[in-house]
Amino acid sequence: MLKIFQKLTKNLSIKNIVLLGVIVMALIITVFVVTMTYLSSTIKYDQKTLKNILDLEKQNQNVLTIIRKINYIENKIIISESLDELEKLENELINKDSVNLIYKEGTYLVNYNKKVEEVSANLFNLIEAQQNIFSKKYVVLFYKEELKSYKKRVDSSIKKIIDETEGLYGKSSLFSKRYTRRNKQNIDLDFLYKFERVMSISKDLDSSASTLSGLIANIYSTSDLNVIRSIKLNSLTQVVSLFENSSIKVFDYKEFDKRFEENIYSINKEFYRIKDLLTLFISAKEQMLWEEKKLFDLLSERTTINKDLVEKIKNLNQISEKIENDILSHSDFISKTTTIVIIIVGVVSLFLLFLAASTLIYRINFPLDFIINYIEKIKSKKTGLSSKLPIVINDEFGKLSKSFNSMTSTINKNIKEIQNLNKEIEDTQKEVILTMGAIGETRSKETGNHVKRVAEYSKILAIKYGLSEKEASLLKEASPMHDIGKVGIPDFVLKKPAKLNDEEWQIMKTHAQLGYEMLKHSNRKILKAAAIVAKEHHEKWDGSGYPEGLKGEEIHIYGRITAVADVFDALGSDRCYKKAWPLEKILELFKEEKGKHFDPKLVDLLFENIDEIIYIRDKYKDIFD
Repeated sequence: MLKIFQKLTKNLSIKNIVLLGVIVMALIITVFVVTMTYLSSTIKYDQKTLKNILDLEKQNQNVLTIIRKINYIENKIIISESLDELEKLENELINKDSVNLIYKEGTYLVNYNKKVEEVSANLFNLIEAQQNIFSKKYVVLFYKEELKSYKKRVDSSIKKIIDETEGLYGKSSLFSKRYTRRNKQNIDLDFLYKFERVMSISKDLDSSASTLSGLIANIYSTSDLNVIRSIKLNSLTQVVSLFENSSIKVFDYKEFDKRFEENIYSINKEFYRIKDLLTLFISAKEQMLWEEKKLFDLLSERTTINKDLVEKIKNLNQISEKIENDILSHSDFISKTTTIVIIIVGVVSLFLLFLAASTLIYRINFPLDFIINYIEKIKSKKTGLSSKLPIVINDEFGKLSKSFNSMTSTINKNIKEIQNLNKEIEDTQKEVILTMGAIGETRSKETGNHVKRVAEYSKILAIKYGLSEKEASLLKEASPMHDIGKVGIPDFVLKKPAKLNDEEWQIMKTHAQLGYEMLKHSNRKILKAAAIVAKEHHEKWDGSGYPEGLKGEEIHIYGRITAVADVFDALGSDRCYKKAWPLEKILELFKEEKGKHFDPKLVDLLFENIDEIIYIRDKYKDIFD
């Protein structure tokens, strides 16, 4: 080794040899410094990781505290029996935005942080379940309050009927006896029969009212929908029918004796009041039972989430304990091996001194010239970035060559990624528009698949109408935003469970202009098209639509197409609050509204391509829990 070194360095000047020695000594010192720095930083890193683990374990306890608080609040929600009591709990609900889980960087903590993400997802699901349980319980209590009100009113009316029938019976009996005493010698049997007939009918009315009261009590107390349906379809219908027949019969006697008239009118009045209330009473009971079933399902789901979340936190604690043990063992190992590593590094460094001195000059000039020439070829475009710089020797210049190759490869890859990114930006715009459209529909109790179907219908109709593939695709991408203006409509209007009054309807109609105002400032083609769709999809062919009352082809073709697609899908799709119209009924409506609500040509195209439309409807069919 020494002879080789002497042979390699015999032609070097003293200056170069000294320079080589200084470089090797600097290398040795650097190796020692780097080694010591690494060992020191490793120990510090372990200490920092331990501190991070302690912070995260504290966080685990905080998550458990949140879970306990959620359980406590949910128990109070479940046992609450009045809306006032439930509303007091609203401010105590845990909000997802108030829960900020921390993550720590570090090699040891990669797996731990993945588990923390799972805990975070489960925790947010638990919070959402808590809020859903509150909402569902609120609805259940609302129907309970309605049910109590209806039962109270029905019971009051039944009591009045019983009082009136008893009064009617008493009067008939009394008048019959008086008539018999006064006319012993000349009794009119037909006249006496009428008194007895009134007494008999009043007995029937009294019996029917008592039976009706019992049936209502059964409906009120039962929790079985099948029992309610059986009572409603059989016993209740029969009793109401008997009551109505008896009521009609006794009404025929109102002229027989004017003293009966007040009782008879009162009985009829209360009976028809009961008939009106029965529908509301049974509907409220059925709805309450449905909501209670949904609440029970939510509680079952929430129990599963809770168990899974607690199990994941246990796993986190196990991971953190293992990390602590590994770090402590590693730190102990580092401390014991530091001296040995320093000695080994020193010996290896001295050995490298000879090797480095023997090859230094040769291995600088040749590779450096080769790299410079290769860079000049790239500059003159004689070779491309995809070509590789040959690695002659695996030394510093070899590493430089690898780094250079990696750099050119990365540059070449980044150029391609930039090209792909432009496409991804376009795809992202489409996805954002679809998502925003789904958000707008969700506020009005529509589903995400509704906007997908409307988009597909719109493209089909646009192509059949004669629009280009590019323009039809633009309409497909923009149409999901047709109802985005509904995000600006107040909940008391948008989610009102009854028919809107004139003032509320005027507010609702502003969603078309609101959607246009949201989108009109954009220079993007998709958003410009979306602004047109949002504003004009409620305009009608005969000019009776809104917001501007446009007529015929004054309405943009985008608006006319989206109107047909939106109405067809809204009528033909199931919702959690309604059943879909049969296809025949929908097509009948479009026949009637052809040239009134809808562009006649588009209605014809809808009928001509109905099989393709139905295929899309079935492909993106809504699924409810």
